[in-house]
Amino acid sequence: MLFLQSGADHFALPAAAVTEVVPAVPLHRPAGDANPALAGVFRYRGAVVPVLSLGTPGAARLSARIVVVEFPGDPPQRLGLLADRVTELKPLAPTGVAFTPHTDPGGPDLGALVAVPGGLVRVLDPAALRASLGPPPRETGATA
Repeated sequence: MLFLQSGADHFALPAAAVTEVVPAVPLHRPAGDANPALAGVFRYRGAVVPVLSLGTPGAARLSARIVVVEFPGDPPQRLGLLADRVTELKPLAPTGVAFTPHTDPGGPDLGALVAVPGGLVRVLDPAALRASLGPPPRETGATA
């Protein structure tokens, strides 16, 4: 699992889902998009990728990273997760049962809380996070 931190919250993401971890860049907010789960979009390897913020929107992020997750398809779909820090790569070692809180209807599904040595971590499900953004953006091509 890849472990992330945003503010006081800790997250774990299956490492197999991660394509790349990149430094945070300025995000663009699509005009007319009212989805509160979307922090913005950025250009990644020629594609426009939606980004979810795992922390408080607008918070200062001096060492922030965008974790890029890729989903199979043609073309593949990508999602960025904005976190304050990427802390480590290690197995998840739960010490208790998971608790799945009710999610905010307007927000992303941040997954179950799991007890681990030293506290609690939210185990992120990339597919549920992607689904919280609605349909994937459409690719448009230039016309001559």
